[in-house]
Amino acid sequence: MEAGLRGIRQRRPTLAVTLLAGALLVLLAAPALAQTLRIYHIDVEQGDATLLVSPSGRALLIDSGKNGHGARVKAALDAAGVDTVHHLVCTHYHEDHYGGIDELVVDEGVTVLHAYDRGDKSYLPEDKTAGDTFTGYEDAIGHRATHLMRGETIPFDPEVEVTCLAQGGTVLGEEEPVPAGNENDMSIALLVQYEGFRYFNGGDIEAPTERKIAERDLALDVDVCKANHHGSDTSSTAEFMSDMSPSVVVISNGNHGGHRHPRETVLASYRDMDPEPLVLQTNKYLKGPPGGNVPDAQIADLETTNTDGTILVTVDAAAGAYEVSYRDTTVVIPLRHPRPVAVDVVIARLLPNPVGSDRDHEAVELRNDGAGPADLTGWVLKDERGRVWTLTSVGTIAPGESATCVRARMPMNLNNNGDHVWLLDAQSHEQDEYAYPSCSEGVWIETDH
Repeated sequence: MEAGLRGIRQRRPTLAVTLLAGALLVLLAAPALAQTLRIYHIDVEQGDATLLVSPSGRALLIDSGKNGHGARVKAALDAAGVDTVHHLVCTHYHEDHYGGIDELVVDEGVTVLHAYDRGDKSYLPEDKTAGDTFTGYEDAIGHRATHLMRGETIPFDPEVEVTCLAQGGTVLGEEEPVPAGNENDMSIALLVQYEGFRYFNGGDIEAPTERKIAERDLALDVDVCKANHHGSDTSSTAEFMSDMSPSVVVISNGNHGGHRHPRETVLASYRDMDPEPLVLQTNKYLKGPPGGNVPDAQIADLETTNTDGTILVTVDAAAGAYEVSYRDTTVVIPLRHPRPVAVDVVIARLLPNPVGSDRDHEAVELRNDGAGPADLTGWVLKDERGRVWTLTSVGTIAPGESATCVRARMPMNLNNNGDHVWLLDAQSHEQDEYAYPSCSEGVWIETDH
């Protein structure tokens, strides 16, 4: 184990690695840690279930594993000190992502307050909707799930921003939406931001949706990503991974002879990245090509049949670092985006009711009143409904200068009957806000900020 981790240190010299005997057991059994975000990549073998616990103890569960693994998810909730799931996201309608939810809710008695899925259920084939797995999902939670759309945010925790980047194969900022051609690529993709930490979870999205996310620079320089589609060769395209440039990749996989995940070609592409990420697997794959494995030191469950393959990420924003823990190993990694130097960007004026199409021509003018340049990569405007308007394309605003950004069919709109708009930086900190009661066609609203 030490040899493998020594190699990781050589490739990424800023990585601080500490091996602590029994560290995973201690961390998993610990109560909620103050001012940390915890992300549990739960060992559900060939499936997905990811539990996020916010600094205030609120729980977000992304997928729930396959049939028969509801008890595994419940055990992870118990270990995390969670008795209520405040938000559940079903990324797409494949059994290995939602098969365990009826067991979790009905058999284990876990309360789920709010649920979200990709919607569009009327378009599903009858053999899907009539099946026991789908009806179990619908009866347990799906019948009241909200259709989560690209550009919407989940009100998980005031300190943690969770934004839907893709759903149904359409992505945030796509002007002429083109839906995906298969169920995997229709997955909900989420970007989670806490202080300077960025985390990507895209379910089973594949190359077409990955490319659209990369073309729009929606997920840049993340700290940790969960490998799309369990490390399949349908995903992890070069342009997408280059955009994300993650420090850590977590693969949720099992010893499945049919799917053979992760694929060796994908692992090779990760090794070719510069800088090379630390790649971890929840389970070892034992059934030969075209599947492969990372070194044993980077696999949480070497026997692959046990339940001890959970990989935990604990983010301490105040310390500017996060820990990745599994088995008897803890890796300490600095944040890619530590707390930034203060900037002073304000909403100078708005055009909620332009002449012509609102979705094409609504505009907001931002002004940099600070002493240094302001890079708006990762910044957004957000309205009362939680929808966002990305500002990455604005680029950098020089001191004393202004920049006008046009809506260009972003999901967030400026309501003609009045609205409340927030300006959030890349760490989801509020930089400015403005509320207006009404507007006139073609007339800019001056904020006097």
